[in-house]
Amino acid sequence: MLKKGISAWLCLVLLSSFAPLVCAQEQCPIVFVPGYISARLVMDEGTPNERRVWKQDVAAKIIAALKQEMPGIVPRAGLALAGWYTPVFNALAPYVEEVLEPLRMENDGTSRYAVTPSPHSAQQTRLDALKKIGYYPDHDALTALGERAGNQNVYCCTLDWRLGQIDNAAVLNTYIREVLQLTGAQRVDLMGVSYGGQVAASYLQLYGGKDVRRVVLQCPALDGSSIVSRLLCGEKISVGWADLARLFESYRQDRKDLDALASLLRLDGADVFLQAFIRRFLLDFFLNFGSVWDLVPLHDYAALREKYLLDGAHDKILRKTDLYHTQIAAQRRDSLRTLQAQGVRISIVSGYGSDLAVACGANSDGVIDVASTTGAASAPPGKALNAAGRNLSCLSPDGMVDASTAFLPKHTWFVADLMHGLGMNEPKVRALLLDLLCTDVPADVAALPEYPQFLTSQHSCREVFCAFSACAEGFVTPYSTALHITNVSHTAALTICSVRCSGADLHFSYTIGAVLQPGETTHIDVHGRLPGESYATLQIEIRYTVEREKYAAACARTQSFRAVRGEELLPVLLEPKESSAPTIPDTSAHKTGKLGFREWAALLWYDLYRLFLLLRIH
Repeated sequence: MLKKGISAWLCLVLLSSFAPLVCAQEQCPIVFVPGYISARLVMDEGTPNERRVWKQDVAAKIIAALKQEMPGIVPRAGLALAGWYTPVFNALAPYVEEVLEPLRMENDGTSRYAVTPSPHSAQQTRLDALKKIGYYPDHDALTALGERAGNQNVYCCTLDWRLGQIDNAAVLNTYIREVLQLTGAQRVDLMGVSYGGQVAASYLQLYGGKDVRRVVLQCPALDGSSIVSRLLCGEKISVGWADLARLFESYRQDRKDLDALASLLRLDGADVFLQAFIRRFLLDFFLNFGSVWDLVPLHDYAALREKYLLDGAHDKILRKTDLYHTQIAAQRRDSLRTLQAQGVRISIVSGYGSDLAVACGANSDGVIDVASTTGAASAPPGKALNAAGRNLSCLSPDGMVDASTAFLPKHTWFVADLMHGLGMNEPKVRALLLDLLCTDVPADVAALPEYPQFLTSQHSCREVFCAFSACAEGFVTPYSTALHITNVSHTAALTICSVRCSGADLHFSYTIGAVLQPGETTHIDVHGRLPGESYATLQIEIRYTVEREKYAAACARTQSFRAVRGEELLPVLLEPKESSAPTIPDTSAHKTGKLGFREWAALLWYDLYRLFLLLRIH
């Protein structure tokens, strides 16, 4: 009996020693909250009259309408060009109202019709169930999460995106509890994208983090977007057509040089038409959306509140959006830091470096300001912050962003040129997002050398990407004796025309006319001297041509780097013995050292294009 008792006691000791390992590997379901207008909305769900009123095939309806109205389009278009929009709007009205009317909200912020998101229960919105009906509110993000965590472990909280934060935070709270009950788990891991990130943060502030282990917010609209303010203020709208075209190309993952075309054209008439269209069809319609009011940045809210919500008809919306702005948005920084201190691991990943689509000069990812997604101070795109008095190690390589001023300085990653909502479309950013959400890697920028705080977009539409050897991305050291150039396009081969450096006396040994196939990397030797001061900024410009379907186009990409230097490092970069540019077989420009006529013509056109833009600016 004594031996049995000792054996039982030893077994208990051994089992208890494994308990921390079991807890450390706790399997938590993932709750994903998608962005604005992502969820499918249906009217009269569960009745014979059920029909989809959002995410229907709008494109097919527009094409059918154009065919039907074709005889009158030309004369009406002529009138629109002359500034008389009424005939055009009268023709469009039935089609616009067909799409918008079912989504109409009353003055109190409630739906005029029986419209709800569908599907919506936890069991219906588990990823394997969504796949069976072919429904993805965010296809790329959900696919990546399913591949990493398993389709049966990923849940998508579909929201009525017309509602404000107070209402949808309550919906998310109920949904998370439903997931916990369904799975038997103690906690969930939470990911929110864009508007979904705003909802996730509002939920945490209102309901606490006891049911959540890890939180990843990708491009979250934590303080709304200046686009909403600009549309509501009634001032003249100036659309950034080039940035809008770049955003469109990014979503399509196929560059068509639309951004260059938009930069060349004068589209002031289109700006005026768009503003008139918004006043005619959209302004009054969206004023009753609680979500629209919660997307107004805090610094713009008081003025717009006074302009629109103090008429006595919007008192219910006013109470909720006042509560959101004063108790949630105004307390965002302190609340997120308190939640971190309580053990909720929160990480933020945001893009920067583009103007907003309304061309107001705000540094953004094309849709949401950097200040709104991260809380960080930033300079306008292409400009740099005044570095005086700042910690240079917290400045982005291009000087645009000061990470030390963010809501969560040690837990926020910034990606130059990353467009809104496209983090899951880039291998490195996707790996970062998934590691932060699905593993126990330290969610601290200083503890993850493979993911420096400042990254650069490698989206296929950017076509080319470069990085120095022997250092973290975005930096260069005296040991960086090679520059890696990668063709990140999925479809186009690139011909390298030139590699230039500004801000440092660096020179590169490369083969003019070398061709990079999609996904291919070349390594070129670097020699010269770095700046004497630490954290000095230098820029690398790569000019290249790419074969389009019917023409060759010249392009350039400039990336910024920080020069890191210390007493223990070599003062001069090592001189290469010979070029390390690889041999690329089966290409017309292979090792020729020459560019063909099409390439030279494309470069000439590109230089003229840049000169035109420069003259246009000045």
